[in-house]
Amino acid sequence: MPSAERILPLFPLNSVLFPGESIPLQIFEDRYKQMLKDCLDADSRFGIVLIKSGREVGSPAEPHNTGTVAQIVQSTEIDGGRFLVAATGVQRFEISEVLQRRPYISARVELLAEDQDPWLPNTEMEVIRQAFTKYASLVSGLSGGWTRRSRGPNDPVALSYHIAETLQVDLDEKQALLEEPSASRRLEAELDILRRDAEKMSQRLFVEMMSRFGRQ
Repeated sequence: MPSAERILPLFPLNSVLFPGESIPLQIFEDRYKQMLKDCLDADSRFGIVLIKSGREVGSPAEPHNTGTVAQIVQSTEIDGGRFLVAATGVQRFEISEVLQRRPYISARVELLAEDQDPWLPNTEMEVIRQAFTKYASLVSGLSGGWTRRSRGPNDPVALSYHIAETLQVDLDEKQALLEEPSASRRLEAELDILRRDAEKMSQRLFVEMMSRFGRQ
């Protein structure tokens, strides 16, 4: 088997995991407890894929074709035979062939490297960082919290995934960002979203602030 391919157990979820980002999981179904055991007996890796049709619980769901390899960082058994699992995204993959569907889905996948598009100019990267900083502040303001000013990771690939994880958009839009073949294209798409949603969020925050303090 070529080095860019491997066999992975798959965990279809109503979530999109990006490389470098973390996800907490609670595992209670027998099939996924078996998957967890098999993973821990091997290299502690499995694939997380967004559900295309079906549900997380019950009969096997139909996943999207592109997902992310997840590395188990910690696994703790709790009451009722359930497991709390912390995992981190490692690398994107594309399903080549589904090998089994029971007790859990297993597939041959192709590990995806980032396309080597030219990096965006420093001036455009600065625009993206400023847009992200503004967006993150608005998200914090709308949730009633406070966040330290953040420009995100320095590495463009890591930044593209960090922004994608932070964006408050629907799962299909997150999946589209995961499927972008390069960091440059992903960042350009994210800048459009940051600009689009920041305007709406600014209006929402203004209305909330006026309703909270405007009549005092």
